[in-house]
Amino acid sequence: MASAREARPDRALLAAWAVAIFAISAVSDLRVLGAAAAAAALLFRRGALRAAARVSRTVLPLTGGLCAASWGWLRIVAGAAPVAPFAALVLRTVLIAFLTFSVLARVDLLRAVAPWPTLSRLLVVTLAQIHALRLLAAESRLGLRSRLPRRPRAVDVLRGAGGITGALFALQARNARDVSDALRSRGF
Repeated sequence: MASAREARPDRALLAAWAVAIFAISAVSDLRVLGAAAAAAALLFRRGALRAAARVSRTVLPLTGGLCAASWGWLRIVAGAAPVAPFAALVLRTVLIAFLTFSVLARVDLLRAVAPWPTLSRLLVVTLAQIHALRLLAAESRLGLRSRLPRRPRAVDVLRGAGGITGALFALQARNARDVSDALRSRGF
């Protein structure tokens, strides 16, 4: 097990991340958010392209789509809709995601939370659930690809979403029961 001295930089970076996320979540001025985004890109320039690619794949499409739909609906209902609040929401979400991906790439979470057993157990359970969901998503994608003569499109994925959702719930319940039994057998 790593010593507490080795884990101090990880804990300091996690604490700085928590403070930064808290501060950024309160900002709505586009100029301040832009300056914070530039500072984050400069601070985490090593690995910035990788983190930006992850943000553009995972966070930006959903956040941008929901903000665009909300803006459009507000425009239809109210007749006029300001763009700045929605742009600030997108930029704030992208910035928080970029910081999170950048920090997680540099921190050994298990070593950082080792002094707190409850937090360690929670982290292990969370990581196990994420791993199980990733495996199920990969298996369902491969299964869908093997059944179709062409590459599956979004419509094909939506058609198969019911079965996948049922499998996700069954897998989540089984994993939670297994982890609960393991924790109970160890006296927790």
